[in-house]
Amino acid sequence: MTIMDLYAVSFLLVPVITSLRAVTRPSARRPQPGDVPQPRGNVIWVGQNSGMAGWGKAAVHTFSGPDRFRHAQEWFDSIAKASTIDDTVRRPGTGLTAFGTFSFSDESADVSTVIVPAVIRGWDADGAWETTISQTAGSAATSEPATPIGDLGRVTWGPGELDEDRFVEAVAETVDILATGEVKKVVIARDISIVSEKPMDERLLTARLARAFPSCWTFCIEGLTGATPEMLASVRGGHLKTRVLAGSWPTSGGHEAAEYALRSSAKDIAEHRYASDSVLHAIDLQASGPVRTNGPTILRLPNVVHLSTDFEADLAPGWTGLTAAGAMHPTAAVGGTPTDRALEVIARIEGLDRGRYAAPVGWMDAAGNADWALALRCAQLDADNPHQARAFAGGGVMDRSVPQQELAETEAKFSAVLRAFEPPSA
Repeated sequence: MTIMDLYAVSFLLVPVITSLRAVTRPSARRPQPGDVPQPRGNVIWVGQNSGMAGWGKAAVHTFSGPDRFRHAQEWFDSIAKASTIDDTVRRPGTGLTAFGTFSFSDESADVSTVIVPAVIRGWDADGAWETTISQTAGSAATSEPATPIGDLGRVTWGPGELDEDRFVEAVAETVDILATGEVKKVVIARDISIVSEKPMDERLLTARLARAFPSCWTFCIEGLTGATPEMLASVRGGHLKTRVLAGSWPTSGGHEAAEYALRSSAKDIAEHRYASDSVLHAIDLQASGPVRTNGPTILRLPNVVHLSTDFEADLAPGWTGLTAAGAMHPTAAVGGTPTDRALEVIARIEGLDRGRYAAPVGWMDAAGNADWALALRCAQLDADNPHQARAFAGGGVMDRSVPQQELAETEAKFSAVLRAFEPPSA
């Protein structure tokens, strides 16, 4: 290979940093789903009292491999350094803001993507705003006329790559491995296929999820759509907040019965402890002071109850929300413990390429604010076929796990994301 060949390869590997101009101004009203002009290709993030919806791409880059989180942060930092930001609102999510979704595995065929939209409309408790982002000072982004939000028509779902019978077998195999003492916990997931009569509209799906699960974080980035109850790294002013969920019980018999069963379950209590310990260890390495802990408590959702623990800490210099999330990923809540051994079992027994399921998804702005949640209760819309999607759900397998109970847990978790695909009367 010649020097010119090496130069060409390095040029392809290193993203070109474009100078952007981001302008944020107050807006008269909170945006509605119908304000988003297109059914696909949007970025949407909705929390309890705030949210953003964006479209168009002022800048975008993909990342892969074990250093994908650090490389993504470095790329965004370079964009921010080269850009002009005119922001009169100055709140989290204003100014230059990017949205991202990352692969679960270092070896996943599904790449990780970070997008700086051309238009972002956001809101919080103090009001609404609009940000336009363009590649030159003279080329302002323009809004397109909105197309009507489309219904899905008849929707069906069925087995994916890992069907119910194979999932039960996988759990039983994992329990046998756990009995040897080589690994303490392994999260086994399965998938289902969703097919709609009419093209899937991201605006409709996220609006339904946000209404059904107002206490969760609803998201849609690169077609990954869901409502997650688990925040991996929320940063405001250098202060980190993290929520760990592990240990679950379906609410099919009522919330009170589910809570009692969960509090009485030695398996779920141990599972939660492993997950909490893994996150606490990661935060200790990032914190500039003491880590504050609240939990475990019970988090109630319509379809399931979870054991939940919240952590808070001030980040040490050099850490960001994204690099903190990357350092925690994969937590024992979505991988297992010890991590390396659990991932080996997942690759061998589960055998799925999880894509972006159970990995960080969220946003960051140039001021250092960020929300990176775990992509749970989600479905990946097919990029080539607008009538198809693939949903994932999993559960923590311990040495006392009962395969049929683990299957019931995944069914309860699937019921959350399927709310997005059901008609309003369902």
